Amino acid sequence: MAKKISKSKEKKLQRKENLAALGESQMRLNKANLPTNDPLGPFKPFQKYTRNGLELSIECTHFNNLADSDFDSIFNLLETNMKKEYEASDWGWNEKEKKAELREKNPWFLIARDTTSKVIAFAHFKFDFDEEEEVLYCYEVQVVDEMRSKGVGKFMMQILELIGSTASMKKMMVTVFKHNSRSIHFFKDVLKYTDDETSPRYCDPLEESEYCYEIMSKPLKSRRKDDCGNVKAPAAAPRCCQKC
Repeated sequence: MAKKISKSKEKKLQRKENLAALGESQMRLNKANLPTNDPLGPFKPFQKYTRNGLELSIECTHFNNLADSDFDSIFNLLETNMKKEYEASDWGWNEKEKKAELREKNPWFLIARDTTSKVIAFAHFKFDFDEEEEVLYCYEVQVVDEMRSKGVGKFMMQILELIGSTASMKKMMVTVFKHNSRSIHFFKDVLKYTDDETSPRYCDPLEESEYCYEIMSKPLKSRRKDDCGNVKAPAAAPRCCQKC
């Protein structure tokens, strides 16, 4: 007959297991956030986008390795696309604060360039904890106006899902303004994101109307590894229609 374990011992064992799991999670984040990493390196088919009349190259880089000129291009695109959206929200627009947000706490950038090396789209993301869960949090995904509705934004989000699952993140997360119907359609209808449990409608339902944003997420599955422990890359990039 198995020896009974007291409740206090059970609690100690549970705490020990929780601390061990947290330590493993932190190790995964530390590994994912090494500036020397190239999260897109193993996935050659995803390093270009040649559809709908476009010929783009795609790269992924840590902020520490980002050229000043690229940072300026990224910020200018963000300002062009989102300044009015921020001004229409409770958050407002503050250039100094937005530049600081782009730089803080191990940021990564997925960048799409045209044949002249001009930045025509980017995603700003981080490997981070959310409620003690490892996530890939995408803070921005922006495309120049003349390149929209050609599948670029969807393709870049699919790349982030691939990067997140390869790094053993549990889910993708995004924050979207409630008044931005185009973004809500993009994430919910096109990419199949759902309201996250941390979104105001769940964590503060009585005061939901006081919030100007929603938090959405999408579960990720860890990618299978081969016998040598290497993550298997997809044979080809997913296809995409012109409407997304």
